[in-house]
Amino acid sequence: MGLVKPMAMFVAMGLAVGLVACDNHFDQPTIDSQGEEPDTNSQEQVSPPVNTPKGPHGSRHDPHENLPADKHAQVALQHWAEGRPAVAIDTLNQAIAKYPNSAALYGIRGSLYLEQKSSAAALADLNKAVELDPHDAGFLTNRAQAYRHFGRTEEAMADLDSAIELDGGFVAARFNRGSLNFNAGNFSQALTDFDACIIAEPKAAAPYFNRASVHDAMGNRKQAIADLKHFLDIATSKQWKETAKALLNKWESSSKPDIKG
Repeated sequence: MGLVKPMAMFVAMGLAVGLVACDNHFDQPTIDSQGEEPDTNSQEQVSPPVNTPKGPHGSRHDPHENLPADKHAQVALQHWAEGRPAVAIDTLNQAIAKYPNSAALYGIRGSLYLEQKSSAAALADLNKAVELDPHDAGFLTNRAQAYRHFGRTEEAMADLDSAIELDGGFVAARFNRGSLNFNAGNFSQALTDFDACIIAEPKAAAPYFNRASVHDAMGNRKQAIADLKHFLDIATSKQWKETAKALLNKWESSSKPDIKG
Protein backbone atom coordinates (compact mmCIF):
# COMPACT_ATOMS: atom_id res chain seq x y z
CA MET A 1 0.00 0.00 0.00
CA GLY A 2 1.17 3.55 -0.64
CA LEU A 3 1.76 5.23 2.69
CA VAL A 4 0.23 8.62 3.36
CA LYS A 5 2.87 11.15 4.30
CA PRO A 6 2.35 12.65 7.73
CA MET A 7 2.14 16.34 8.28
CA ALA A 8 5.42 18.15 8.57
CA MET A 9 7.39 18.51 11.74
CA PHE A 10 7.29 21.96 13.22
CA VAL A 11 9.66 24.21 15.07
CA ALA A 12 9.24 24.52 18.81
CA MET A 13 10.97 27.56 20.24
CA GLY A 14 13.02 26.59 23.28
CA LEU A 15 12.63 29.73 25.33
CA ALA A 16 13.64 30.67 28.83
CA VAL A 17 11.03 31.87 31.31
CA GLY A 18 9.79 35.34 30.42
CA LEU A 19 10.39 35.12 26.68
CA VAL A 20 7.64 35.25 24.10
CA ALA A 21 6.97 31.81 22.65
CA CYS A 22 5.93 31.31 19.04
CA ASP A 23 2.81 29.35 18.13
CA ASN A 24 3.44 25.77 17.08
CA HIS A 25 1.02 26.11 14.12
CA PHE A 26 -0.50 22.66 14.57
CA ASP A 27 -3.34 23.65 12.25
CA GLN A 28 -1.20 25.21 9.53
CA PRO A 29 1.48 22.67 8.61
CA THR A 30 3.29 22.21 5.34
CA ILE A 31 3.89 18.94 3.56
CA ASP A 32 6.81 16.96 4.91
CA SER A 33 9.18 16.56 1.96
CA GLN A 34 10.51 13.15 2.92
CA GLY A 35 11.39 12.34 -0.70
CA GLU A 36 13.87 15.18 -1.09
CA GLU A 37 17.60 14.79 -0.86
CA PRO A 38 19.12 15.77 2.51
CA ASP A 39 20.21 19.38 2.67
CA THR A 40 23.98 19.27 2.91
CA ASN A 41 24.73 22.82 1.76
CA SER A 42 27.01 24.25 4.41
CA GLN A 43 27.14 27.65 2.69
CA GLU A 44 23.48 28.55 2.98
CA GLN A 45 22.63 32.22 2.72
CA VAL A 46 20.78 33.96 5.51
CA SER A 47 19.03 37.29 5.54
CA PRO A 48 21.70 40.01 5.69
CA PRO A 49 21.78 42.16 8.80
CA VAL A 50 20.41 45.65 8.55
CA ASN A 51 21.45 48.82 10.31
CA THR A 52 20.03 49.21 13.79
CA PRO A 53 17.09 51.61 13.63
CA LYS A 54 17.72 55.04 15.10
CA GLY A 55 15.84 56.10 18.19
CA PRO A 56 12.61 58.09 18.29
CA HIS A 57 12.38 61.22 16.13
CA GLY A 58 15.55 60.41 14.21
CA SER A 59 17.91 60.50 17.20
CA ARG A 60 20.93 58.21 17.18
CA HIS A 61 20.01 56.67 20.52
CA ASP A 62 19.14 52.99 20.32
CA PRO A 63 16.06 52.49 22.56
CA HIS A 64 16.95 48.78 22.89
CA GLU A 65 20.56 49.30 23.90
CA ASN A 66 20.10 48.63 27.62
CA LEU A 67 17.51 45.87 27.40
CA PRO A 68 18.18 42.54 29.15
CA ALA A 69 18.51 39.40 27.04
CA ASP A 70 14.87 38.34 27.35
CA LYS A 71 13.61 41.74 26.23
CA HIS A 72 15.94 41.68 23.22
CA ALA A 73 14.39 38.32 22.36
CA GLN A 74 10.88 39.77 22.62
CA VAL A 75 11.82 42.63 20.30
CA ALA A 76 13.33 40.20 17.78
CA LEU A 77 10.27 37.95 17.83
CA GLN A 78 8.00 40.95 17.37
CA HIS A 79 9.96 41.99 14.29
CA TRP A 80 9.71 38.43 12.99
CA ALA A 81 5.96 38.25 13.60
CA GLU A 82 5.46 41.54 11.77
CA GLY A 83 7.34 40.37 8.68
CA ARG A 84 10.79 41.88 9.27
CA PRO A 85 13.03 38.78 9.39
CA ALA A 86 16.26 40.63 8.61
CA VAL A 87 15.65 43.08 11.47
CA ALA A 88 14.78 40.16 13.77
CA ILE A 89 18.03 38.37 12.98
CA ASP A 90 20.05 41.57 13.31
CA THR A 91 18.44 42.24 16.70
CA LEU A 92 19.50 38.78 17.85
CA ASN A 93 23.01 39.28 16.42
CA GLN A 94 23.43 42.40 18.54
CA ALA A 95 21.91 40.75 21.59
CA ILE A 96 24.23 37.74 21.33
CA ALA A 97 27.23 40.04 21.01
CA LYS A 98 26.13 41.62 24.29
CA TYR A 99 25.04 38.40 26.01
CA PRO A 100 27.28 35.67 24.53
CA ASN A 101 26.30 33.11 27.18
CA SER A 102 22.53 33.34 26.67
CA ALA A 103 21.33 29.93 25.56
CA ALA A 104 17.87 31.35 24.84
CA LEU A 105 19.18 33.90 22.33
CA TYR A 106 21.08 31.22 20.40
CA GLY A 107 18.06 28.94 20.59
CA ILE A 108 15.71 31.58 19.21
CA ARG A 109 18.07 32.61 16.41
CA GLY A 110 18.57 28.96 15.52
CA SER A 111 14.80 28.48 15.38
CA LEU A 112 14.42 31.47 13.07
CA TYR A 113 17.18 30.12 10.84
CA LEU A 114 15.23 26.85 10.68
CA GLU A 115 12.18 28.80 9.51
CA GLN A 116 14.36 30.36 6.79
CA LYS A 117 15.70 26.90 5.86
CA SER A 118 19.22 28.09 6.72
CA SER A 119 20.12 24.68 8.06
CA ALA A 120 23.85 25.12 8.67
CA ALA A 121 23.38 28.37 10.58
CA ALA A 122 20.51 26.84 12.54
CA LEU A 123 22.54 23.80 13.55
CA ALA A 124 25.48 25.94 14.67
CA ASP A 125 23.24 28.07 16.89
CA LEU A 126 21.32 25.12 18.30
CA ASN A 127 24.55 23.28 19.07
CA LYS A 128 25.60 26.34 21.07
CA ALA A 129 22.22 26.56 22.81
CA VAL A 130 22.39 22.90 23.85
CA GLU A 131 25.99 23.34 25.01
CA LEU A 132 24.92 26.23 27.24
CA ASP A 133 21.72 24.56 28.45
CA PRO A 134 21.65 20.80 27.79
CA HIS A 135 18.45 20.32 29.78
CA ASP A 136 16.15 22.42 27.59
CA ALA A 137 13.75 20.16 25.68
CA GLY A 138 12.99 22.88 23.13
CA PHE A 139 16.61 23.30 22.09
CA LEU A 140 16.98 19.53 21.66
CA THR A 141 13.76 19.33 19.64
CA ASN A 142 14.84 22.06 17.28
CA ARG A 143 18.35 20.65 16.93
CA ALA A 144 16.72 17.38 15.91
CA GLN A 145 14.94 19.27 13.16
CA ALA A 146 18.24 20.76 12.01
CA TYR A 147 19.89 17.32 12.02
CA ARG A 148 17.03 16.01 9.94
CA HIS A 149 17.69 18.62 7.26
CA PHE A 150 21.10 17.00 6.79
CA GLY A 151 19.72 13.46 6.79
CA ARG A 152 21.23 12.77 10.23
CA THR A 153 18.16 10.89 11.48
CA GLU A 154 19.90 8.87 14.20
CA GLU A 155 21.15 12.05 15.86
CA ALA A 156 17.72 13.62 15.41
CA MET A 157 16.07 10.66 17.10
CA ALA A 158 18.58 10.75 19.96
CA ASP A 159 17.80 14.43 20.59
CA LEU A 160 14.05 13.78 20.53
CA ASP A 161 14.45 10.86 22.93
CA SER A 162 16.41 13.13 25.28
CA ALA A 163 13.81 15.90 24.99
CA ILE A 164 11.01 13.49 25.89
CA GLU A 165 13.02 12.12 28.83
CA LEU A 166 13.30 15.69 30.09
CA ASP A 167 9.66 16.53 29.43
CA GLY A 168 7.38 13.60 28.64
CA GLY A 169 4.49 15.92 27.86
CA PHE A 170 6.35 18.11 25.40
CA VAL A 171 4.11 17.84 22.34
CA ALA A 172 6.63 19.23 19.84
CA ALA A 173 9.11 16.47 20.62
CA ARG A 174 6.42 13.77 20.61
CA PHE A 175 5.00 14.98 17.30
CA ASN A 176 8.40 15.11 15.62
CA ARG A 177 9.47 11.73 16.98
CA GLY A 178 6.20 10.23 15.81
CA SER A 179 6.88 11.54 12.31
CA LEU A 180 10.41 10.12 12.32
CA ASN A 181 9.15 6.75 13.55
CA PHE A 182 6.44 6.71 10.88
CA ASN A 183 8.96 7.42 8.12
CA ALA A 184 11.19 4.65 9.49
CA GLY A 185 8.29 2.18 9.45
CA ASN A 186 8.13 1.99 13.24
CA PHE A 187 4.36 2.31 13.29
CA SER A 188 3.65 1.15 16.82
CA GLN A 189 6.14 3.66 18.23
CA ALA A 190 4.69 6.39 16.01
CA LEU A 191 1.20 5.56 17.26
CA THR A 192 2.35 5.87 20.87
CA ASP A 193 3.76 9.34 20.19
CA PHE A 194 0.70 10.63 18.33
CA ASP A 195 -1.56 9.21 21.05
CA ALA A 196 0.46 11.20 23.58
CA CYS A 197 0.10 14.37 21.48
CA ILE A 198 -3.66 13.97 21.33
CA ILE A 199 -3.94 13.31 25.06
CA ALA A 200 -1.87 16.42 25.79
CA GLU A 201 -3.57 18.70 23.24
CA PRO A 202 -6.87 17.16 22.10
CA LYS A 203 -7.91 20.30 20.22
CA ALA A 204 -4.80 20.31 18.00
CA ALA A 205 -5.64 19.07 14.52
CA ALA A 206 -2.37 17.83 13.03
CA PRO A 207 -1.82 14.83 15.34
CA TYR A 208 -5.17 13.39 14.21
CA PHE A 209 -4.09 13.50 10.57
CA ASN A 210 -0.79 11.85 11.39
CA ARG A 211 -2.41 9.22 13.59
CA ALA A 212 -4.85 8.49 10.78
CA SER A 213 -1.86 7.84 8.51
CA VAL A 214 -0.37 5.48 11.09
CA HIS A 215 -3.64 3.59 11.58
CA ASP A 216 -3.99 3.14 7.84
CA ALA A 217 -0.40 1.91 7.53
CA MET A 218 -1.14 -0.61 10.27
CA GLY A 219 -4.24 -1.84 8.47
CA ASN A 220 -6.84 -0.22 10.72
CA ARG A 221 -8.84 1.68 8.12
CA LYS A 222 -11.89 2.29 10.35
CA GLN A 223 -9.84 4.12 12.97
CA ALA A 224 -7.95 5.96 10.26
CA ILE A 225 -11.24 7.25 8.82
CA ALA A 226 -12.47 8.25 12.29
CA ASP A 227 -9.31 10.25 12.95
CA LEU A 228 -9.46 11.91 9.54
CA LYS A 229 -13.08 12.93 10.08
CA HIS A 230 -12.18 14.45 13.43
CA PHE A 231 -9.30 16.27 11.78
CA LEU A 232 -11.72 17.78 9.25
CA ASP A 233 -13.99 18.90 12.07
CA ILE A 234 -11.30 20.92 13.83
CA ALA A 235 -8.65 21.83 11.23
CA THR A 236 -8.36 25.41 9.98
CA SER A 237 -5.84 25.00 7.15
CA LYS A 238 -7.70 25.07 3.84
CA GLN A 239 -4.86 23.25 2.09
CA TRP A 240 -4.84 20.36 4.54
CA LYS A 241 -8.62 20.15 4.71
CA GLU A 242 -8.68 19.65 0.93
CA THR A 243 -5.97 16.99 1.23
CA ALA A 244 -7.91 15.25 3.99
CA LYS A 245 -11.19 15.34 2.05
CA ALA A 246 -9.59 13.71 -0.98
CA LEU A 247 -7.96 11.08 1.20
CA LEU A 248 -11.19 10.41 3.07
CA ASN A 249 -13.07 9.88 -0.21
CA LYS A 250 -10.38 7.45 -1.30
CA TRP A 251 -10.45 5.50 1.94
CA GLU A 252 -14.24 5.35 2.15
CA SER A 253 -14.56 4.15 -1.43
CA SER A 254 -11.96 1.45 -0.96
CA SER A 255 -13.24 -2.06 -0.39
CA LYS A 256 -10.05 -3.19 1.34
CA PRO A 257 -10.99 -4.76 4.71
CA ASP A 258 -9.24 -3.87 7.94
CA ILE A 259 -6.49 -6.20 9.02
CA LYS A 260 -7.54 -5.64 12.62
CA GLY A 261 -11.25 -5.88 11.90
